[in-house]
Amino acid sequence: MAFYNTISDGNDFVISFTQNPQQDFGVFAKGYTRAASALAEQLLEKPRFSDYEAYPVVFLYRQAFELYLKGLYFKAGLIFFFKDSQRVDCQFIYKHRLQPLADTFQKICKALFPSDQALLQLAQKVLAYAIEFEQIDKESFGYRYPIDTHGNHSTSRNQIVNLLALHNSMKELLGELEVVDFGFDVTAFQAQEVYEIIQEAQTIITSENGEVG
Repeated sequence: MAFYNTISDGNDFVISFTQNPQQDFGVFAKGYTRAASALAEQLLEKPRFSDYEAYPVVFLYRQAFELYLKGLYFKAGLIFFFKDSQRVDCQFIYKHRLQPLADTFQKICKALFPSDQALLQLAQKVLAYAIEFEQIDKESFGYRYPIDTHGNHSTSRNQIVNLLALHNSMKELLGELEVVDFGFDVTAFQAQEVYEIIQEAQTIITSENGEVG
């Protein structure tokens, strides 16, 4: 086959091998982030690069941003479930708009971690970056296709983006979201442990009450 050599040479990679794919958004986001960073740094080392060479960098950073936000939403859903709390609904989880996702992320942070000022400040930063990103690529068409669904330019005419500024800003932001993603993993695991302990205790109590009766 063109894309697969039956004799493994150590260059194979695997996808869709985990039990719950909803927990894999962060891994995908990390991959897109590293690819964007590597390409951006390669271009920035050159005396000059062609405009089209930078388009994939914008797409990859935007895709990573979107995936982190969607992954955090799903992980927050687990935390809310195990804490028996009301879920924060998101009508845009299967769409590509960044601002509604960032707005939902901010609401989740306020609901789960109201005293964590560093996280709340990051959530505000995420929202600001989402709003700015939507100004250059609202629906994830801008740097993926030359036209939108109506056949028009997929971005504003003669739109200018500074690659160095984009790279520095997104590398920092996505690095922070990677840490938050890990933190949500830990919180979800802890919430699940507490939930299971309570469920086990309730089962024992119910069983003992039945025996007494």
